Amino acid sequence: MTAADTPAESSGPRPSVFLSYASEDRHAAQLVRDALPELGLDVWYDESALDGGDAWDQKIRRQIRECDYFMPVISAQTEARAEGYFRREWRLACERTLDMADDRTFILPVVIDETTQAGARVPEKFLSVQWMRLPGGQPTPAFEALCRRLISGLGRAEAVPPARKAADRQAGTTARAVQRAYPEIPRQEPGQKLRFIVQVIGWALHSAWVFFRGFPSWVQFVVYAWIGVLILSKGCTGSDEHDRDVTAGGGQKAGQAASAPESLSEEQATKLGTQIARTVTGMVGAAGEATESPAAHRPLLAIPFSAPAGDAAAQKLAASAFSKVYGKLMLSHPSRVGLNAAPLSAADASAAIERGRAHHSRYVLFGTVDAAATPQTLSVKMVSVADGSVLWSESFPIAGADPARIAAEVDSRVPSLEDEDD
Repeated sequence: MTAADTPAESSGPRPSVFLSYASEDRHAAQLVRDALPELGLDVWYDESALDGGDAWDQKIRRQIRECDYFMPVISAQTEARAEGYFRREWRLACERTLDMADDRTFILPVVIDETTQAGARVPEKFLSVQWMRLPGGQPTPAFEALCRRLISGLGRAEAVPPARKAADRQAGTTARAVQRAYPEIPRQEPGQKLRFIVQVIGWALHSAWVFFRGFPSWVQFVVYAWIGVLILSKGCTGSDEHDRDVTAGGGQKAGQAASAPESLSEEQATKLGTQIARTVTGMVGAAGEATESPAAHRPLLAIPFSAPAGDAAAQKLAASAFSKVYGKLMLSHPSRVGLNAAPLSAADASAAIERGRAHHSRYVLFGTVDAAATPQTLSVKMVSVADGSVLWSESFPIAGADPARIAAEVDSRVPSLEDEDD
């Protein structure tokens, strides 16, 4: 195997990567090729490793059999091409996985543009692992972290459970089936007027539910969130009216009733946030990507905390912490906290600021689990959209973390939003 230049300080043989790409993506593939050796990996690349006179096809087949990892470069170019030698390389790599254990990391797909997994023209084996996004072939912090794990021997295939794969394959069919599954219109029988009326009401309710289920996930999420807010607000209003009746015009008691939301229990404060966090987690499900929900003109924009796809403990902490934080913020600052349903792929403040600008917010709150840190930590930041400055940041160790304490700390750091215009 001929590899690119590698650092001399390696203590042993470095893992090798076979880089497979379409000729139209050569420039992006070269950027990936140049980055891999700097991150401690040997790379096999056809332009540098195939000498004149070599049996080209045989050498490629041998290298795919011997490399430690296979990295296909996926793009709109590969989607557009129904034929190409790179597809033979992909097939050979998939054939090799037949002899591997299910948890063996081998195929590491990278996407260099906006191509998504849904409906992609790739082998099914590619859909069973997490894709890495490298815009234009430029390395990202997440890519560097992956390479470090591969070098240390800790890299694991971020496999999609069989049930999830089956759901992915059936998602489009199921959605279309739901939209078509309208109940049959009832018919009136002689002498059965009352029964017919009941059947019509049931048909209308069933049809309305089917119609609602046909909307995108983010629309359903907004409706659920609105219902949750409505239920909580009705409960608070009922408590306020009771206080006013008891005091019969007492200004002090009425003032206390007006601030009743601040005195709700912790369970009430996080009930809505928990529902929202679960809904957000579900939205990141079958399609592999979350859909953003509108949250425009709110002074503070909250983005769900992100965690590595293969780390269940980190994901659980991120979801739990965000549910506590968001629930508390909504009660502390009603109608001034917006929600962006798609977690960030990495701790990228610039991406968070761009979302804040898109939603006309003044501040953005986001967080991510740093899987490369020792010990692992949940880093939470609050940034100003106007100048990009970090208003506050804190790292919480995952081991023994208390989501309620994190929520209280974040809430205490929120700048005054009362004088901001929506």
